[in-house]
Amino acid sequence: MIYYTQHAKDRMQQRGITEEEVEYCLQNYHTSYKDITGNPIFRANLPSGKHLKVVVATNTTDTTIITVAD
Repeated sequence: MIYYTQHAKDRMQQRGITEEEVEYCLQNYHTSYKDITGNPIFRANLPSGKHLKVVVATNTTDTTIITVAD
């Protein structure tokens, strides 16, 4: 199951990004790396033409989305 922080939900709403697009990114990313604190970042090109970046928390047992950007 995927959980979203309030920050991620706010950014998704501001940027018009759906949960389906986030899930697509996590399953079809072309690049992954870690931020300065070790959280994985995934980048994908969506079928819609959007470029998405998803940051996932490492300190949880479930998949928790910290933030999302396009």
